[in-house]
Amino acid sequence: MDEKLNYFEASFLIVIVVISHIILEFPNVIIRSTLSASVINIIYITALAIVFFLIVVKLFKPFNGNNILYVAEYVGGKTLKTILSSIYVCYFIFISSLIIRGFSETLKVVYFPKANTVFLIGSFILAATLAVILGCKNIIKVNTLLVPIILFTMIIVFLSSLKSFDTSRLFPILGKGTKETFINGITNIYTLGGLIYIFLVGSSLKNINDFKKVGILSIILSATYLLLSVVSTLILFPFLNTGNDVLSVYLSTRTIHFGNFLPRSDTIFMFVWIFNFLLYLCVVLLYISKVCKENFKPQNQNIIPIISAIAIFILAFVPQNSAQILFLKNIVYKNLALFIVFILSPAILIAGYLKKRIKGL
Repeated sequence: MDEKLNYFEASFLIVIVVISHIILEFPNVIIRSTLSASVINIIYITALAIVFFLIVVKLFKPFNGNNILYVAEYVGGKTLKTILSSIYVCYFIFISSLIIRGFSETLKVVYFPKANTVFLIGSFILAATLAVILGCKNIIKVNTLLVPIILFTMIIVFLSSLKSFDTSRLFPILGKGTKETFINGITNIYTLGGLIYIFLVGSSLKNINDFKKVGILSIILSATYLLLSVVSTLILFPFLNTGNDVLSVYLSTRTIHFGNFLPRSDTIFMFVWIFNFLLYLCVVLLYISKVCKENFKPQNQNIIPIISAIAIFILAFVPQNSAQILFLKNIVYKNLALFIVFILSPAILIAGYLKKRIKGL
């Protein structure tokens, strides 16, 4: 991705990734782990994410707008850069395969029960691949226009849920207790795992001084969407606290009515989300291409999104049942996000920062 971005464009590319995850899963995960303390937990992990990002900004400062791949090469040469690039690409492919499988399954159950899942997933991946091959400029513009609309739809869901507001559902304020809210609950920061793109976006900015604004804005917008989603779920569906995984954000839209004029308002939200997930796949393919171009320098630039798309399509069908999908999302993805985003990447940055400081002495 050679297109230079302003801070709104860069922020919204990160936000679309986080929102795509939230729509499918995260409200339920947070509610089940912290119950009525979910609101406090989200505020807590948001504060931690902002502190984490400010540290990342400090660590990136000596590298003059370069991304984490440059830092990896500075620390460990081509070998470390190749290893980190491979980890990032595999991580992006794995997560996107789970996300598109989950959304396609939901789309099939809700609207297209006779549709073939292979066809639904293939349609998304094919459309995203063609869009990336044809160029990223329009993708970035469309994404910048769509993200505010997606955020606005969540505000509508939240405001509509207020008619059923019952303060008792937010008590006890610490849910399962202090330990679950603040100690064990710290792992819920993985719901903001889309921040991994912050480690790559710096080299794409028109003005590197916007880097801090990009991170803060993307964290605040993502956390706001997550908070509104969780509060709406708590208000409308308290039984989901210990229930099975369902698309709770979608269920919330089913409670919204605009009279006889539009009896099925959820169709509007689903229509917006279809574009949401299509753009999400585009962003994933763009960043996979960016990582591969910087490290592997292929002669045919279009081969990267094509191979990546094929890999996503194949991996989407590896899970054979819902139990396997839940295990991959709730256990494997959670641990991978915590390790790659909040441990491995910062560790490389710290090593690079210390090496710069030592050389500067």
